[in-house]
Amino acid sequence: MKILLTGGKGQVGSEFTEYVEQNPELGVELLITDLHNLDISNRDQVRATVAEFEPQWIVHLAALTAVDLCEDQVDLAFSVNAIGTRNLVQAADAVGAKVCYISTDYVFDGESSTPYREWDTPNPKSVYGKSKLAGELEVRPTDLIIRTSWVMGKYGSNILKTMIRLARGEGEVKFVGDQIGSPTVVSDLIRTIVDLITRDQSGLFHACNEGSLSWFELCRFVFQEVGADPNRVVEISSDQLDSSRKAPRPKYSVLDNMAIRLTKSKPLPNYRDSVAALVRTLLEG
Repeated sequence: MKILLTGGKGQVGSEFTEYVEQNPELGVELLITDLHNLDISNRDQVRATVAEFEPQWIVHLAALTAVDLCEDQVDLAFSVNAIGTRNLVQAADAVGAKVCYISTDYVFDGESSTPYREWDTPNPKSVYGKSKLAGELEVRPTDLIIRTSWVMGKYGSNILKTMIRLARGEGEVKFVGDQIGSPTVVSDLIRTIVDLITRDQSGLFHACNEGSLSWFELCRFVFQEVGADPNRVVEISSDQLDSSRKAPRPKYSVLDNMAIRLTKSKPLPNYRDSVAALVRTLLEG
């Protein structure tokens, strides 16, 4: 199987590449692209790259994910997240390839009190969420959309690494207790992506680790795993956060992995097991 990977140097892309290299039995020939060698907002460049490689799948990880920047740079957000996806879909169509598009819990408004299913109506409040939903609208029914949330892995910057750094320090740390979601450990997300594309699935899937909690509760859990005092973590509300954070965050964005259950796809583990294992990996690194 020939896979063209966008966002190949990012948090998920780096582990995706590593996973493919460590599992030669998958038989994947991978073309790794990132901003340095493929500007997805450039239609001609995308068409030329895809036409030359002729992949069966495009795993589309590239995105502008700086949610506060998106509020100021609306055209840039839509150029990358929407037009970039359009360009890839059109190029895929020309060579008979399928696209796996990674989306986000930010497509929902966060007003629910029960987990969001794949068939619930999106209502994004941030520019980031609106631009990612626009990207979803660019894909074809034969393509694959995977929505995920609270992504954390071995590479790049993420909130889990911040929590570990804070746990190794001193004094109290503050995290919000009124934003609820589900962590997604990158290694579990990658196994889900590979499972779905190797079984030629299409349509919309939610994929996050099972279980939900607040950022405050997650930080206490991480402190416990590191061996730090969880009582150093102080709960605050969202309205106490730095006012420079321009993008609204969903108060509740738990995703129900219903489509994974109904299609008998491989379930993702509970976040407690996966986050604990990732913490150990990061502490050993």
